[in-house]
Amino acid sequence: MEDILPNTREAESFPAPVLGPRSSAASKKTRTRTALIAAARSLVFERGHGKISIQDITEYAGVATGTFYNYFVTKQQVFESVIADYRDQFSSEIETTRSRLKDPAMVITATLKFYFYQSQFNQEWLTFIALSGLPGPIELRQSDASCLADIKRGVSAGRFKVEDTLFAKNLIAGMIEHINREIRKGNLASDATDEAVRYILRMLGLPDLVAKALTQSPLPPVGSFGQKTAVNPRLNNLGALD
Repeated sequence: MEDILPNTREAESFPAPVLGPRSSAASKKTRTRTALIAAARSLVFERGHGKISIQDITEYAGVATGTFYNYFVTKQQVFESVIADYRDQFSSEIETTRSRLKDPAMVITATLKFYFYQSQFNQEWLTFIALSGLPGPIELRQSDASCLADIKRGVSAGRFKVEDTLFAKNLIAGMIEHINREIRKGNLASDATDEAVRYILRMLGLPDLVAKALTQSPLPPVGSFGQKTAVNPRLNNLGALD
């Protein structure tokens, strides 16, 4: 969080000690919640959800058992927060890449390919889902707001020809969900995602040759988290992916 520093004159007119404790309390709450989420994630990898109690999570996090209920009601809620944390990490990874791209069509392409790839091949993500006991399907894709903003940016730049940007966003979300589901069922090959990206680009108004060229372009480099395709060695005894 960005610190906001008032100028000297403004600071002199406010009782500084009031801000200190509040800020400290907020920071402590954030640290405690983060510790609980990290503990839940580690324990899921080590044992699987069925062998974890709330007390196990709080002991691992180094807090009192009752503290858990200041942040979560059930184990499922803290596991869902782990999922949200993973999604934030993926979003941060691809955002670094997206910020370097100028062409709206390339931004859409790189984002789609990144999320398709991670949802299929990132073993840390896949393994946590398998061991968490959370009801599925659990989708990994760009947020609706970000996707809509990308489409609008492309339309404003004259790159996309779309009359209803919200409808286009909903079509893209539906296509992503369908493709991922069919791949999980084994009805489609993993490279079906390239065809999906190509059709999405065509739907946005790009000529087929341009859409095909963009789809075949290699994915720009991403951070280390987005490249985690090896199974966590601590899972060897769980047999979750056997």
